[in-house]
Amino acid sequence: MKGYPVFMLAVALVLCMGSYSSSAYGDEKGADKERLQRIKREMREKKKEIKRANRKERSILFDLDTIDRDIQAGTSELADQRQWLREAEVGLREVEQNNTEISRELTRLKRMYGQRLRALYKMTRTGNAAVVSTDSLSSALKRVKYLSIIAERDNTVMRKYSNALDRLVVQQAEIAEKKEDIFSRKRTIEVKKAELEARRRKKAELLASVRKEKSLYEQTLRELEESSTSLWAMIKRSEQEKETVNATTPSSGTMGGSLQAHGAKLPWPVEGHVLSRFGMQRHPQFGTMVFRRGIEIEARDGEGVHAVSNGQVAYADWYKGYGKLIILDHGNDFYTLYGNLSRLDLNKGDRVAKGQVIGLAGDTGSMKGSKLYFEIRRKGEAKDPLAWLAKK
Repeated sequence: MKGYPVFMLAVALVLCMGSYSSSAYGDEKGADKERLQRIKREMREKKKEIKRANRKERSILFDLDTIDRDIQAGTSELADQRQWLREAEVGLREVEQNNTEISRELTRLKRMYGQRLRALYKMTRTGNAAVVSTDSLSSALKRVKYLSIIAERDNTVMRKYSNALDRLVVQQAEIAEKKEDIFSRKRTIEVKKAELEARRRKKAELLASVRKEKSLYEQTLRELEESSTSLWAMIKRSEQEKETVNATTPSSGTMGGSLQAHGAKLPWPVEGHVLSRFGMQRHPQFGTMVFRRGIEIEARDGEGVHAVSNGQVAYADWYKGYGKLIILDHGNDFYTLYGNLSRLDLNKGDRVAKGQVIGLAGDTGSMKGSKLYFEIRRKGEAKDPLAWLAKK
């Protein structure tokens, strides 16, 4: 009987341990399940990130926009380097001219100094340098004064000669420095030119692939459609915000009424042939139908682009698919859009007069080289620009 309590204690201990093991196992299983769920969530997020990255990598407009920005930055930097090179070359010519003048002055002073040394030597040999002689005191004083003047003049010549030497050394060091700077800038320009050409080749290759591959072409069309939709959604939001801030603000121009009445025709933003027209069109190679909301007008790179009427800048910046872009608000819900610019001359909010140059034509965002993309919109709906522009 004495062993019974011990036996019962052992049984109780085993039961307790079993209960503890079961509880610990349950807790561990719950922790594993939680870790598994967390891993699955992380995997889903990673898949989303990869999908977004792949979509971004496959974006033709994104690649084109990136290349165009690089080309613009490279072109600007190359222009700056060339301007600095021209300034350095002008500076070098000025320093070399100063160096020539100093050399001439030094030669003149050297010749003058040599003449003085020879004269003094002769005076010493003939005894004319003596101050004390049988002449009167008055003559002696005059001779002393004369010799003092000569000595002072000699000292002046010596100082000028020494200063000229010092300036010559400085000028020659500056010439060497400017020559090295010019050489360095020329090397930089060559590197920048090579980088710029590489970017242009990359753009040409990208555009060639879009023209050749139907899938890439259709993808580009979808991206252009998305970009156009998001652009005008942004303009609409901006318009709504403006109306909310001040509902009594007068219209920003007089174009709306004249357009609505189909009065006088608008001037062309650039003088050039129409490369593509408004409306539904079929691609000659792929047979794909596409609706064009604007027209493309032939324009030289750097040609001035003019506002077709008075208005206010609603947008002036890069936009994917349009390159450098300006949108003008003409009041009465009328807008004009000018894309593929190489330079923007205005900022958002600026007032614009009819015929004013708003920027320069270019090929940013373009798949056809230098041109102008032009749209007219009323309440976000695209209108055929050829119906509003003056007949040629």
